[in-house]
Amino acid sequence: EAAAREAAAREAAERAAERSALDRAAERAAKSEKAAAAALRAAAATAAHRAAAEAQGGAEREAVRAREAAVAAEEAATEAAEKAAAAVNLATDCEQAAEAAAAATAAAEAARTACEAEAAAAAAEAAASYNEAPARLDQGSSSSAAEAPVPREEEPPHDFTCPITTEVMSDPVMAADGHSYERKQIERWLTTKSTSPMTGEALVQSFLAPNHTLRRQIRE
Repeated sequence: EAAAREAAAREAAERAAERSALDRAAERAAKSEKAAAAALRAAAATAAHRAAAEAQGGAEREAVRAREAAVAAEEAATEAAEKAAAAVNLATDCEQAAEAAAAATAAAEAARTACEAEAAAAAAEAAASYNEAPARLDQGSSSSAAEAPVPREEEPPHDFTCPITTEVMSDPVMAADGHSYERKQIERWLTTKSTSPMTGEALVQSFLAPNHTLRRQIRE
């Protein structure tokens, strides 16, 4: 009977030890499961944080690239505007130069035409004087000293006088209308008017060319 009680006690002790071992194993398993879940949560949080950081970095890089592209576009627009302004200024300068060249050409042509006309008139006057010289010589030799007319001052040729003052010119210049004037008088005229003193028509430009031929004839 004692042996049976001892055997029963040992069996009970073994069962208790087994239950205790099972309880401890279950407890360890529960702890391990909780630790694994916590580790998974930590890993997920770490991955999410890393992904967010990478996304933020990528967004910042894209923003930097966008700002750089905007700056480059603004610089290109400014350069294009400067080039366009330079092209407009160049076109304006070329147009003004062309107008000045055309005016100078017109003035030179008018001066040339006037010089040719004055030269032809001077040649015709010289030829007429040459043809009249023999008749004057014969008339003078046949007249007596008493009958000789009192010499009177000859009027200057019409080409020698300024159309504005009707006085002999000392510094003749040619205007765009092809006529010659005293420099000071035509310059004073052009300060208030833009028309020809002779014809009343508008002058294409106010350029005045010195008439050296006429000045030489006046001095002679």
